[in-house]
This record gives sequence, structure tokens and C-alpha cells, in this order.
Amino acid sequence: MRRWRTRWSLVVAGGLSLALLGHATDTAASAPPRGFIDRVLGNGLEVTILPDTSLPVVATRVTYHVGAANEEPNTRGFAHLFEHLMFGGTATHEKGAWEAHHHRFGGYDNANTGWDETTYESEIPPAGFHQVLVMEADRMVNLRLDQENLDNEKRIVTEELRATAENDPINRVLIAGLKKLCGGHPYAVTPLGTKEDIAAAKLDRARDFYARYYRPRNAHLVIVGPVNGPATLAEVEKLFGPLPATGETPPDVPSLEGWKYPDRVQLKEDLPPAEVGVLAYPLPPPSAADDAVLSVMTEMLTSAQTDPFKEDLVRRRRQAVEAGGYALMLRRGGVLGFYSAVLPYRREAGQFHVMEESMGKLARMEWLTDETLAGVKRRLLRRFENQRYRAGERADELAQNRWWRGDARLAFEQTDRIAAVTRTDVAAAFDRYVARVKPVRIYVQPEKVPILIWLFGWLYPLVMR
Repeated sequence: MRRWRTRWSLVVAGGLSLALLGHATDTAASAPPRGFIDRVLGNGLEVTILPDTSLPVVATRVTYHVGAANEEPNTRGFAHLFEHLMFGGTATHEKGAWEAHHHRFGGYDNANTGWDETTYESEIPPAGFHQVLVMEADRMVNLRLDQENLDNEKRIVTEELRATAENDPINRVLIAGLKKLCGGHPYAVTPLGTKEDIAAAKLDRARDFYARYYRPRNAHLVIVGPVNGPATLAEVEKLFGPLPATGETPPDVPSLEGWKYPDRVQLKEDLPPAEVGVLAYPLPPPSAADDAVLSVMTEMLTSAQTDPFKEDLVRRRRQAVEAGGYALMLRRGGVLGFYSAVLPYRREAGQFHVMEESMGKLARMEWLTDETLAGVKRRLLRRFENQRYRAGERADELAQNRWWRGDARLAFEQTDRIAAVTRTDVAAAFDRYVARVKPVRIYVQPEKVPILIWLFGWLYPLVMR
């Protein structure tokens, strides 16, 4: 992750939000605004342009549709490594030219790696926008890949892994849990990579990875801001159109829907003295017909303002130190989870028994009222309205809707789909994806527990009453 963000950090914070919504049935679709352009060039490059003169900067996103889930055994960690390598310079632009250009114009640049894609970001005043396109087109095919650059970025990524993964017990347990949960699925690997992966990276493999996947056919260019649409498209065609239609498209990642999960996952880690139980429920991909309904449902079940699982387990019954819901969504599926942390005095079976009692209460739908539904919908709609004033967030929406849902235009239908969700819709989704499903049980135990907690931890629920 560069300067210094990766989508894995969102998982650590509680999972990816489902704010970018997919299809919903029987809703009135909002048309894209006048001037909206969505094309595919002859070499396969996808181009989306949204002119908006009300915005002060031009946001550019180049998303390469290759992430950690597309890596092979001999290229593990390459998606994250290339997040760094792409700033190494070309024959015409020295290393550091990208950052220097953005600093000169007071712009912003970043990059991030996920399971499904790697994205390069730019937000810059209009005067600096042309050069951004020039440099993006240049490094799409002319990246300088030599041993010196590779060794330098390997050192940087290795230090980053030491800081964000090795020295963070929460990150360590998430990485181990993901591997055990997903098994042979491509999502079982972390986008961060490992130190062993990075150490094994060879220059010839890096050059091959770049030649295969960092090409127009695997890329989506999004431009949002005060630009002239037709003129910008002509400039894109001039700069990117001549790039060769070489390379290959990575095999599609299998859907998590229907994937065979283990019944139980057990982990041990050097955590604070608490045991954590998790009930994990698989969710369909964002392209599912009821994705907008799922977005509302997960917001109701996981947001701090309306978390009914925590309300019952921690506040009402005092049966956990901490508890709550979280959602993780990726392009080919996701998970809705409910966790509970207790002092290590209770048996695992007892921990899950208490959690399932709370799940039984959720099944009564007392949390699903007209008032709570209306409040969550207002919060989501306000979030979307706020995004209209941020060029970068609008560009992200367009990129993700095209890649995850198949059509960038779906970004303009979000408010309609949210507004159309009813209590009946949410109740049916909860019944289908939670109430009728046997969850995966995940249990995490600390490696060391102070003797006083072993002896007297059972007093905690009594003291807290």
C-alpha cells in the first residue's frame, strides 16, 4: 500500500461498507447526467468520463483488473508489489515525476491494492490534468523494471508488512482466519502478501506479470471533474488508443456463493486476554438482484447507531465485553459476521450458545421497524448526496460499479434503489441469508491468559449487572 493505504485496513476496521450498491428490482432508474461518456477503445481500455463544472479538481482513476486473487503460486504478493513499482518511472519520466507533478499543482495521489483490482488515484486542478493522462498512458506500457527498482520496492514493502501485519496481532489473526475460512478459494490470500512472497519475487517474473496484466485490455480509466467530455475523450483516444492490445485477461475469480466452507475454524494468537467467537454468514456477489436490500440490511445490523446484536449481548444481557456485526464485501461475494468477545472463563460451547440466543432474538425482527429503516435509509442517502461534491468518491463509484456490477451507469441509480427498499424486503433478505443458514463458527483464543482472569473472570457478568 502506498502512502499508506490498502483495502485490507478496511477489513481490520470492521469490514468493507456496502455503500456502493448494486441492482434492485422494480425501481425507477436515474439516467446518467448529460455529457456522461462510457466507451471501450479498440485495444480494450474501458473509459468513463463524467464532466462536472461544479467540482474544483479533476479526479482520475486507473483501475487494473488484477489483484491478489489473480496471483499464481509464483507471483504471490505481486499485486501489492506493483502498487509500488508503477511509480518507478519510464524512459521519458524519471522516478518521482508523478509525485513531483502532483505536489507542484497541490494535487493528491495514491494507490491501493485489493483482492480484485489495483487502483491508481489522482486528484488535481484542471491545469495539471493533461500531464496526468500523459504519464498514465506512458507507464501502462513503458514502465522501467530493473533489478535496482525491484530490490528497492521489495525492501519498502517488506518494512510495510513488518509494521502492518507482523506487529499487529489483529491483522495476524485476520490473515490466518481468512486462509482457513476460504481454503482453496483465491480470496484466501491477503492483498498484503507475505515477506516470503516478496523475497521470492524475481525480475523476470515481474516483467512477465506486467506484460500480461498491466495492459489496456485489463484497465478502466475514469475521469470526473470540470472537463470537456468530447475533447477529453479525443485526448484519451490519442494517448491510449495506439497502445497495443496485447497481454491477457486473468481467469475470473469463482463466486463465493455456494462455496464449501468449514463448519468450524479455531485460531490462537497473541491477543489481549479475551476469547472471540464469530458467526459468519456468506453473502452473494454485489451483482445479485437484491444487493441494495442487503446493503440496507447490513447497515442496520452493523452500524454503531443501530447494532442490535451488541445491544442485546453487551448492553442488555451483559454477556460479553464487546460484540457487534460487520460486513465484508468483495467482487465475487462477501460475508456478514457477528462477533462476541469475553474474558477467557467460558467454554467455547457456552460462548456460542449465548451468541445464538442473541441471533434468535434478531430473528424476531424487533430491530426492523419503520423508524429504524427510515433512519438507515436517510443515512445512506445523505452519504450518497455528500459524495456528489467529491470528485474522487464519484470516480470510485463509477469504477466499482463497472467492475463489480457490470455497468458504470448503476452508480447513478443508487438513491432510487435505496429509496425503494421496504421492511418486507429486509425481512426476506434476513430470512434467506441469515435465519435459514448454518453459519461458520470461528473461535479465537489468546495464547497467554493471566492467572487472575482464569480464576475470577466468571465474576465479570455479575459485577457488570
